Amino acid sequence: MLAAIGAMCVCKPQYSNPDELYGTLSAGDYLIGNFDPATQPLFLNVNTVNIKTMGRTIYLRREAAEALNRMIADFKKEHPDVDLWVVSGTRNFASQKGIWEGKWNGTRAVNGQQLNRTIPDGRQRALKILEYSSMPGTSRHHWGTDFDINILQNDYYKRGPGLEIYAWLQSNAHKYGFCQPYTAGREAGYNEERWHWSYVPLSSIFLRDWNDTVKARYPLNLSFDGVGSASDLASVYVNSVDESCK
Repeated sequence: MLAAIGAMCVCKPQYSNPDELYGTLSAGDYLIGNFDPATQPLFLNVNTVNIKTMGRTIYLRREAAEALNRMIADFKKEHPDVDLWVVSGTRNFASQKGIWEGKWNGTRAVNGQQLNRTIPDGRQRALKILEYSSMPGTSRHHWGTDFDINILQNDYYKRGPGLEIYAWLQSNAHKYGFCQPYTAGREAGYNEERWHWSYVPLSSIFLRDWNDTVKARYPLNLSFDGVGSASDLASVYVNSVDESCK
């Protein structure tokens, strides 16, 4: 059970067997994103619970989607004129590979740069990508518990509507089971991401299981460009999250 915060307590769901956590998938396949969320009954298209996605089809674990729906509804009661929407949810291995390889090969710019040209050294290029993007098989977005909101820039959340959203989430997100994994001030891992939130009752279990199932064997037999450049750092990036997310 998670500790009570304020007047509310968010309790971890009790799962009596692995099927409730992983459905028809093995823990290993689930945790590295080796599946299609559209075909998994444990996942929900968030549009079906009236979560705004700006026309995108986005899946989350059913429990996370339902909690997020409640949270957004309560936010809107206090801030009826401020829009809060989801821009990214579950990303499987193939999706994360596409993001990683696009940045690795220069087809996806990073701060206006084609990294294959500006950072020829593989280790340094991987570290640059790892400022904000995970290696395939290590992303929390594989788990269906994590999502990004509105704008993927920290400055957006320092003023105007973005600040209203972030301040409210800092005060209230825990009441619905959510945390911000990548806060400022951590000693390692990804940079701060004010837009990224996680459903703790499940993601804390998946974090534990990733360490038990994947950590010692990563990168397994996974194939993606640059796989050997920083795979030894996988555990550091997976585990360097805010304490509220553990």
